[in-house]
Amino acid sequence: MKSEYGKFGGAETVKLINSAGMSITLCALGAGIMSITVADRDGVAREMTRLDDGGYANAYHGLTIGRTSGRIANAEFTLDGNTATLEKNNYGTDNLHGGKDGLHGKIFSMRLENNDKYTDVVFGYDSPDGEGGYFGNVKFEITYRVYDSENKFAIHYYAAPDRKTLVNLTNHAYFDVSGDRRELVSEQYMYLNASRYGELNERLIVQKISAVPPQFDFRTPRKIGEYLNDENVQRYTLGYDHPFFLDGRGTDKLACSLFSELSGILLEVRTTYPCVVIYGDNYGGYKSVCFECQYHPDGMHQAADDCGVCSPDKPYSETTEFSFSVK
Repeated sequence: MKSEYGKFGGAETVKLINSAGMSITLCALGAGIMSITVADRDGVAREMTRLDDGGYANAYHGLTIGRTSGRIANAEFTLDGNTATLEKNNYGTDNLHGGKDGLHGKIFSMRLENNDKYTDVVFGYDSPDGEGGYFGNVKFEITYRVYDSENKFAIHYYAAPDRKTLVNLTNHAYFDVSGDRRELVSEQYMYLNASRYGELNERLIVQKISAVPPQFDFRTPRKIGEYLNDENVQRYTLGYDHPFFLDGRGTDKLACSLFSELSGILLEVRTTYPCVVIYGDNYGGYKSVCFECQYHPDGMHQAADDCGVCSPDKPYSETTEFSFSVK
């Protein structure tokens, strides 16, 4: 595995190039993804992430989101009789993506661990009690495992708190598998292993979980744009910005995929999380799509069995895997 080091905004970066031809550039600011390149069916290296709208870290591009991702109603939650008061940065009422003090803006430590099959890039950050309004001191480790002989990487999320608290981590990379901004993502084919989705209110808070109607059913791959102008898809969100609840979880099960006929590139996503929020770049012109694998964003308020509560006896540990191939 080849590695090249640099700086961005005062934070360390590393570019890894594997023997299969994939490159990935990671940054300690937000423990995030700056760039991914893979070869298309003609052997031309293509950029898989959309950074044309202000670059890395703009609009959460590529960043780790936490301590919680998504929207928490009324910007509060209660654990063991204690209430956490969070920033109200969603319509002045709810919390979105952990607020301005979220992990997306933190500079993490970075180290590399190598072996013959893969390289781990381990980002670390110690979040103090009360940061962003959350309970507990929490040690975070975000590990990117980049495989050498195949175009695949995994993100492992780990959090060790010193008291019971709420964590819900994801990555906010924007994908375009045509490569190099050559077509809108609305022309690309998406698959989702999800028979249920979250219906949203005007503040994009989940109101109830329902069976997917045709406009939200991607269990057979189809173009993202097929129902994009449908009133139910456009209502409040101007496109897809909804949580989908997976019918199976684990890195041995396909959660979602994205395919471009133009490039022949197929992205497959597998995850141990129960949910993936699909965000279709609705305010940027449908140029890309985010696969935000996570827990139910507002699960604390909706009696979700698995919502991200962790403790010293039960640390947080989840994995999402991304793999690229050519059809």
